[in-house]
Amino acid sequence: MTPRLKVSAIYPDLLGICLLKGLSEDEQRSFLDACTLRHYSEETALLTQSEHTAGFYIVARGRAIVSFLDVEGNLSVIHVAGPGEIMGDVECLSDTPCAATCTSLPDTTILYGSVSLLLEYAQKPQVIRNIARILHGRLLRDNENRAVEQFQTVDARLLNYLCVLSTPEDPDIRISQAHLATLMGCSRQKVNRMLKDLAEDGTVELGRGRIRILDRKSIGGELARDRRSYEVGG
Repeated sequence: MTPRLKVSAIYPDLLGICLLKGLSEDEQRSFLDACTLRHYSEETALLTQSEHTAGFYIVARGRAIVSFLDVEGNLSVIHVAGPGEIMGDVECLSDTPCAATCTSLPDTTILYGSVSLLLEYAQKPQVIRNIARILHGRLLRDNENRAVEQFQTVDARLLNYLCVLSTPEDPDIRISQAHLATLMGCSRQKVNRMLKDLAEDGTVELGRGRIRILDRKSIGGELARDRRSYEVGG
């Protein structure tokens, strides 16, 4: 019987992620190998807002959406997590209900780890500092997102989502235009018109439940120009 490959062997790129920086390679491999691989072919809720979690999740491949539902039923997308990012860490360490809902996008592979594993490693000075760096990064991201919501155009928000929902290695975004419109907080018709313009320019290719990025450099350039105008005008 062929022995099953360890997580660290299947996803060596996860060695050196922010949470594990400063640890020896053996310590990092032990941490990853203590986690369980889970693959999701469809959208699946990993963490549910206001509920406790028995563990944390790290994205190995694909994307996961972090969203918040307010008391009036308005859904806001807080972040789109990519490979190497951790979710549920604060809730595990603080033993508090989830502050947001985390949902895997289709064709996403996740590492699941227990609370006890994270508590064990969180006693290491390097990991304490790494967790602080992760929280600092989230503060900076939230500040930038607030500015984007207030000052960026709808077109620029679309380009931003096209960038964060894809990578150069995986250019396909496997969500519908209706879902994308919900993430952006605008109408499906508006998103459809903007995507058709990008398709006519050869920037994207549209399919059923899929958007393929053909010219990532063009999208990044347009987004950068919009952000520069905001910074100058700010």
